[in-house]
Amino acid sequence: MDTKKQLGISKEIFQIIIAIIALIVGFISCDDEDYTFVPDPILPHTISSINPEVGEVGNSIMIMGTNFSPVRSNNKVSFNGVSALVTAATPTALTVTVPEGATAGPITVSHYQLTVTGPIFNIISIPTISEVSPTSGAEGDIITITGTKFSDIIDNNSIVINGIVATITEATETSITTSIPIGSTAGSGDITVTIAGQTATFSGFDIVPVITAIDPLTGEEGDTITITGTSFSTTAADNIIDFNGTPAVVTMATGTSITTTVPTGATTGAIGIMVNGKTATGPDFTIEVAPTNPITLVIPIDNENDDAEEVSEVDPTIDPGDPIPMVGDMDLGSSDLEFGEISSNQGLQNIGLRFNNVTIPQGASVTQAMIQFKCDDDGSDPVEVTIYGEAVDNAQTFEETNGNISARPLTTTSVVWSIEPWLAAGDRLDAQKTVDLSSIVQEIVNRPGWVSGNSICIIMKHTGVSVGATSSSTGREAENYSSSTPDDGAELTVIYQ
Repeated sequence: MDTKKQLGISKEIFQIIIAIIALIVGFISCDDEDYTFVPDPILPHTISSINPEVGEVGNSIMIMGTNFSPVRSNNKVSFNGVSALVTAATPTALTVTVPEGATAGPITVSHYQLTVTGPIFNIISIPTISEVSPTSGAEGDIITITGTKFSDIIDNNSIVINGIVATITEATETSITTSIPIGSTAGSGDITVTIAGQTATFSGFDIVPVITAIDPLTGEEGDTITITGTSFSTTAADNIIDFNGTPAVVTMATGTSITTTVPTGATTGAIGIMVNGKTATGPDFTIEVAPTNPITLVIPIDNENDDAEEVSEVDPTIDPGDPIPMVGDMDLGSSDLEFGEISSNQGLQNIGLRFNNVTIPQGASVTQAMIQFKCDDDGSDPVEVTIYGEAVDNAQTFEETNGNISARPLTTTSVVWSIEPWLAAGDRLDAQKTVDLSSIVQEIVNRPGWVSGNSICIIMKHTGVSVGATSSSTGREAENYSSSTPDDGAELTVIYQ
């Protein structure tokens, strides 16, 4: 017989025998009252803590406890009844994601047939600020805050601008409209939006001061000035004031009013303010020059060549045998000065008077000027002369050169002197005093080249009724300067400040 075949049959018989033995043992076991099969118990799980206890949808939360299943899918987690995804699991910790639709409430974990409840998890919505427009402004200006997770219920949003609560006029979930609060102080700070205890912050919002009025708008150095506006500092030293660039001292300050004084050296121009680095410019302030005590100068003619006459019209009554003068002939040695009458053998004349060492500062304010004469011969007929100044910085003495008076440039300003009657020789009264010449002197001392101590020349020309005069006795005659009688000459009086 084949050996392999014999072994194969023996193997089959062996397997059958083993199976029969197993059945017998099984039956015997079932009949054994001392043996009972009990499955291993499932231990109850617990939740000891959650971290964090607040969050928003999409956040990862760690649940700490015991006896969780290490198989993620065997653990069922809910946030106040809303199922959540378990992303990682160990027997002592579960990692889950806050689900959409979750609301504040307890967290539960179910494993097999057991469910345990853990702490309350609070759902929050954290707002964000993406833009503020504009990023600077003055008290009362409207601003718009753009972001996310705002409340469309106005009262649920709280806005604070640079430390002061602002009023909200419009609100959506992505936009809030508000205004810079009354009473805000100028400077750079934060805007915060708070909703349900959660706050978003925008840094670097600038509030600028505004000057609305200045009282008064003109004044002198040392005068008290009140500046009205908004967003000033209540601390006086924090308000930096300048008058056209010249710093001023602030003596009192509120959020809307500043008291200061016009500083020494201030010039006309805008008033500026700086508060906490933020600036504003107000209207122009005009500096007035404080009046000074008037100064009076009395300047007499002091040289025989400083009062002169020049022929302007030849005497038509000259005898044919006498020398005939020429227009422009100069007379520096005459014994008198004729107004409104001819000089015998000469004619009608222009008169020139030069006053030296006129100590008026350049640009000073001339308030009064006149020339006092002394009567040499009386007269009552109408006489008129027009008075000019020589338009030069420093007048030179008269010379014998023909036309030395009429050739001199004249000021644009002139005055007419209608001379009153002169009643008696020797009078040195108001009748012998010219009209006010301050406008003429002012034009001269205003010249850029004028220097205190220079000389002034006054020129008188016959006009009106005196033109064409032929009489030598109907006008006025004044004493001229003579070294023997120096006090008889003309005298210029000037009052200036």
